[in-house]
Amino acid sequence: MATPLSFHSYTIMKTSVASCTLLGLSLLLSVSVLPAQAQSGQRGSLSGRLFDGQTQEPIPHANVVLLRASDNCFIKSVETDAKGHFRASNLPLGQYKFRTTVLGYQAVNPQVAFHARQTHVALGSVVLVPLNTPRATQATKLAWARRSSAVAGLEPVRPALRVRS
Repeated sequence: MATPLSFHSYTIMKTSVASCTLLGLSLLLSVSVLPAQAQSGQRGSLSGRLFDGQTQEPIPHANVVLLRASDNCFIKSVETDAKGHFRASNLPLGQYKFRTTVLGYQAVNPQVAFHARQTHVALGSVVLVPLNTPRATQATKLAWARRSSAVAGLEPVRPALRVRS
């Protein structure tokens, strides 16, 4: 014969059922919200190539650092490969300062922005000017880079393709 439920047992059971129902509804709502967050959680990527302004050779194993433009907070650092290529991905949308840290070269600090319509920024070939470059030569190279810049606001920049003879 089954024993009748006491008031205490009934209250615990009722509380457990309510807790399980609440937990189930919470899980259901969180799963339905995930796709909306994934769509609004777009990420950006940045790519380019570093070149020496005097020798026209790629700069391998250099650091490229991204800082948040509003407060200079460190976001990501990547290293160029043996041919000077770099790629930073999975970046939150927003504005960033692109900074190179290569000993013996003047710093390059353009700003880049990722937004819903432009999640990838291709910088092309970024020319770094050696510190020992005479001012006249340096000014000529910077003027050439400004005229041939493929991306607005980036200095110095060279076209991505070069023809070697």
